[in-house]
Amino acid sequence: MILVSIMAIGLFGQEQPVLLTIADEKVTLEEFERIYKKNNNEASLNRQTPDEYLELFINFKLKVKEAEALGMDTTAKFINELEGYRAQLAKPYLADEETKEEMMQEAYERAKLDISASHILLKLPANPSPKDTLAAFAKITEIRQRIVNGEDFKTVARATSDDGSVQRNGGNLGYFTVFSMIYSFENMAYNTPVNTLSLPFRTNYGYHILQIHDKRPARGQVKVAHIFIRTPEGMGEPEKKAAYEKSQMIYDSLQLGTDFGYMAKSYSEDPSSSRNGGEIPWFGTGRMIPEFEDVCFTIENKGDFSKPFKSFYGWHIIKLIDKKEIGSFDEMKPELQEKANRGDRGKYRNVRYISKLKKEYGFSEYPEALEGIYAAVDSSLLLGMWDGGDLKEDDTPLMKIGNHAITAGEFTVYIEATQSMGKFRDPRAYVDAMYLQYSQDAVMEYEESLLPDKYPEFRYIYKEYHDGILLFDIMDQNVWSKAVSDTLGLVAFHEGHRMDYMWQERADAFLVTCGEAVDVEGVRTAYKKILKGKLDEIALNEKFCPTDTVPCIKLEKVLVQEGENEMVDAMKGQPGLGTVVKNDDSSSFVILKKVRSPEPKKLDEARGQITSDYQNYLEKEWLIALKQKYPVEVDKSLLSRIKP
Repeated sequence: MILVSIMAIGLFGQEQPVLLTIADEKVTLEEFERIYKKNNNEASLNRQTPDEYLELFINFKLKVKEAEALGMDTTAKFINELEGYRAQLAKPYLADEETKEEMMQEAYERAKLDISASHILLKLPANPSPKDTLAAFAKITEIRQRIVNGEDFKTVARATSDDGSVQRNGGNLGYFTVFSMIYSFENMAYNTPVNTLSLPFRTNYGYHILQIHDKRPARGQVKVAHIFIRTPEGMGEPEKKAAYEKSQMIYDSLQLGTDFGYMAKSYSEDPSSSRNGGEIPWFGTGRMIPEFEDVCFTIENKGDFSKPFKSFYGWHIIKLIDKKEIGSFDEMKPELQEKANRGDRGKYRNVRYISKLKKEYGFSEYPEALEGIYAAVDSSLLLGMWDGGDLKEDDTPLMKIGNHAITAGEFTVYIEATQSMGKFRDPRAYVDAMYLQYSQDAVMEYEESLLPDKYPEFRYIYKEYHDGILLFDIMDQNVWSKAVSDTLGLVAFHEGHRMDYMWQERADAFLVTCGEAVDVEGVRTAYKKILKGKLDEIALNEKFCPTDTVPCIKLEKVLVQEGENEMVDAMKGQPGLGTVVKNDDSSSFVILKKVRSPEPKKLDEARGQITSDYQNYLEKEWLIALKQKYPVEVDKSLLSRIKP
């Protein structure tokens, strides 16, 4: 890894005044002011003055310093968590917004044109060997020369092209526009003049040549509904005739005023659109077969429909729903941005970005350093089992980025670690592919290592992540989890502060609820037995409703403070029977046994509050110890420099 630790990168520029010193660590006024203002902005609910916030800040720095002293920033858990944050934080800084904007502008300009072209494709296998690549290039060059010498493009295409549709269309792609093809293909199409044959070029599919027939102003986009009657290949003549007659019948009905959507749902043989009345999403040039597109764009008025027309697939009738021209760049920007992030454009944007970084950092490479690796690799690499041996110690320079050099040995270690079975058929080609990826990763890692220098905000936020994780871990260890797990300490704390957790006067009472058919007065006469425990809920139900399958009386013992139960409050502390309260389908009354005097709460009765207070106690005692361990010096006169 070439990554430079951010913690080793200091602040550059003019020396900042030191606000406080914690043992040997100096904290600048700038660092304090930045964090203070971030946590005390206009949206803050409890804004503090700099002087008030200073104590919190000192406590925070003391805890982080102790965590570092304990080595908590060196654990695998901490490092992995922090690097996960860093990777997410770095993403927007490693995005080449300038190139992204340039590519959106490029796409917008291309969207103004539709291109008509034909092509010939010679396919290459996935991860071809140099021999495969050279043979394909030689063959496509020979094919191109045949056309240059006067042979008909369609004839040559049908004889040589690996495109599956070539026998039907002779290589003619019809019209297409931006985003219709993969980016490398699109580039060649837009950069080749009309009536010109392109040079051979390569894509992920293989080698191509293009013949550009026309470039016209873009048609924009249309939204249509259609009715489709299939005539699949191999259909007999009677069936073809029936399909034609069916399309004519539908057209005649439409002319008589029958609803287009109804006819589409009833007769169209395109299941994906017929359920929607034949409607299909907006589309532009290159998304449909040419004859279909041509009819769509020639219908002038919304709501008009075409006569039945034939394509390779069957009969179509089109209704125009809406049409729109190419919008302004600002209007199309969201769409351009979304499409530019898809497909292979992102890969090309990354290549451009890396090229820009290589130039910025004076990237240099020494390909001769690869010769030893080329000589050493064999078929075991293709099985993911190659051993680099002594080559891992080779310190021959392979590439240099800025002031950082990478050796052939380091690349050998990378090959061993990343090799896998079945990706390539040629060891040398596999090495080349890994070298390309390795060099790109090295450039990006170098750029990431410099983010703290290039972007102060990145440095600040990363430091906040670093300190925040340490603060959470050490607080959990010394305060939060400790208060929960230290049972003896919690008990001792409670014993020492029992009078801080008091019950107010509480009423000791029974709540009795009787069903509609119950003799409420009879139950009330038994209240003394209820108070003495001689009649519980089961006994009451057996006595007053012995034949009921569902209990008719509910007896609930309560111990409540004033304000927690209205019926108990109505007794005003007088033991005995309360009045009967009628409900929709029941009656209730209270039996007040006595009122208890104020008394301390047991630990389990206030565990949440006691635990919270114990945590606060532990934290205060801990901070006292930290201030003794790490002396703090403060220059409070500097606080006056902080402006709201």
